[in-house]
Amino acid sequence: MILSLHPCFDADRQIVLGDRPLDASIRDAIRQADAVILPQACTQSLYEVCLTSAAHVFPNYDARVRYPGKIGQARMFRDLGLRHPRTWPWESVQQFRGAHPGPADTPHPMPFFIKEDRRHEAEGIFWVENREGLREALNDLIRREKPGSRGFVTQEVIPCEGNVLRAVIVGKYVITYWKRPREPGQQITTISRGAVIDPDWRPDLQNKGRVSAGELQAKTGINLAAVDFVFPMDEINSEPLFLEINYYFGRRGLGGTETYYRLLHEAVQEWVRELGRDPESVRLL
Repeated sequence: MILSLHPCFDADRQIVLGDRPLDASIRDAIRQADAVILPQACTQSLYEVCLTSAAHVFPNYDARVRYPGKIGQARMFRDLGLRHPRTWPWESVQQFRGAHPGPADTPHPMPFFIKEDRRHEAEGIFWVENREGLREALNDLIRREKPGSRGFVTQEVIPCEGNVLRAVIVGKYVITYWKRPREPGQQITTISRGAVIDPDWRPDLQNKGRVSAGELQAKTGINLAAVDFVFPMDEINSEPLFLEINYYFGRRGLGGTETYYRLLHEAVQEWVRELGRDPESVRLL
């Protein structure tokens, strides 16, 4: 039996979770399934229930569970030997200040980034240009610190001129496009902050990004995620650096929600086919 827990896909059986708790009936359905299709915003508790069953699961969120947040991702990039900007993890502001008490004592040359551990799509990112900016960023982090949600990373700035390459992994497909700054000097480049979507610029670097995304796929099994890369634009033969992975991401750069679900449906059907099941048994609603 193919069980779909995704609200947009019907299969042999579909359960729309919504805000329902993982009660005995849902757990039993997962145990009885040969394959489970999960919602993109799958919780860790739901994924762990699936892992205790014998079912095949899509998407593969093993890396997301093993390496959570930006702190976890930095560790994953190191563990797997993937090129990335120098990044240091911090459990709290207190730990950071204990390691860097002096006014000129910082983990990276200024400017550098501070990024909250569990926030995504440029939320919780601070551009630190001077001591006053660092003080303000740390004070802001202190106000938001609470048990279970502390932690941040500091990260060196790569001279990418504000250009970020996004590689969206959907099954075996990798689709790339640039997020480019709308204004000169813009340092935090996201679509939500007015970045320009450009699918055509620098195809040579886009190809390098797709190759690196494929390397990540091969090493982790990730089959649904948006990977952001930066390139040192001051280098002639610039190579991609892994910036971060977003497991829940916007769809505008892919052409909108309709295009995204068409791609996702094709990826799920291909996954079902490889399991030896009828791909037509999974229907896009």
